[in-house]
Amino acid sequence: MAKVMAILPDEEVAETVTSQLSEMNIDDLDWRLIEPGDDDERLFPALGWPLGSGSGAGGAAGAGTGGVIGVPIITDYPEDEDMRDKGASDDDAEFYGQSVKHGGIAIVVETPSQYVDQVRSVLEKADAQQVTTQ
Repeated sequence: MAKVMAILPDEEVAETVTSQLSEMNIDDLDWRLIEPGDDDERLFPALGWPLGSGSGAGGAAGAGTGGVIGVPIITDYPEDEDMRDKGASDDDAEFYGQSVKHGGIAIVVETPSQYVDQVRSVLEKADAQQVTTQ
């Protein structure tokens, strides 16, 4: 499997590209769009201590034992980190992240290696920017 990444200028182009990718009918072809305004917050596990003594009646089970519980925290998850998670190099991830912050739409296409040229062709014909393959 290979990854082909690019920046698309707007939603109309993104719609056209994803439609063309769908029409290729390639098994194991998958893509993800990262758009401005996407929810860039993620939940991460955090460790916290239970509140209250919990040893009396009505206390939560195990609350007074001093055990650790998991709680979610919300943290900012920038677009460049999202791109790194998708396999972009540090330099590419920074470029893609900045492009998304400024209104572009990043696309990450996972494709069987033998179809990389076809996928790149679809993106290049749509005037995608910074088309890279990894």
